[in-house]
This record gives sequence, C-alpha cells and structure tokens, in this order.
Amino acid sequence: MEIGSLNLHSFPRRERLRLKRDFDRVFREGKSLQSNFFTVLYVNNNLDFNRIAIVVKRKLGKAHDRNRIKRLIREAYRTMKPELSKSFDIVVIPRKALSEVLDELDFHTMKSELEYLLKRIG
Repeated sequence: MEIGSLNLHSFPRRERLRLKRDFDRVFREGKSLQSNFFTVLYVNNNLDFNRIAIVVKRKLGKAHDRNRIKRLIREAYRTMKPELSKSFDIVVIPRKALSEVLDELDFHTMKSELEYLLKRIG
C-alpha cells in the first residue's frame, strides 16, 4: 500500500465498531449530540483512531432506503475522517426526518449536518 492521500480516506475494517460489548459501552457511557437528521453517540476508546457504526432502525423505510442511508453516511464520514478528532467510538443513528426527505436531500447538505456534529466531538 502506498502512503498518501488515498490511505487518509480509506475505511478499513479496524475502524468499524463491531462487537456487542463496544456497542453496549457506547450506549451506556457515551455522550450524545443531536441535529435534525442525526443522533451521534460517542465515547473515548483510548486508541489512535476512531471506530464508527451506523445504526438504522426499520422505521426509516424499506431495506433499499436503509442501505442507501448507510452508504451515504459511510461515504460522508470517509471523506471527512482526516479532519476529525481521534480516539472515539462513534455510533451514528439517522432520525426519521432524514428518511422523510431522502429523495430530495442533497448529499452535501446531509454531509454538512453530519460534519457539524462529528466536529463537535472532542
């Protein structure tokens, strides 16, 4: 692998929050931030990188809508990752308002709202 801007914007497996105990810790000990479209829970993880998970409830629509929401959030996070504070476990939960405007919503609008919340962490 080359060391350069491509690595800064990658999203490797180690940066994904996957274990139940890690999720439980974020939900139990984490702090939260909210906006119109997102709720973000976060807690310090004592690592030199962030780990992120996206939790989309079934209320937000059919599977293809939920998958699209996850893809958009993952891409937004991936592109802003170098600018964010490190050492946090983060859970992003889209709110119902996001699914209601999903068809008309511009990617950059959604990204800017998520970026506002994620930059407030730390």
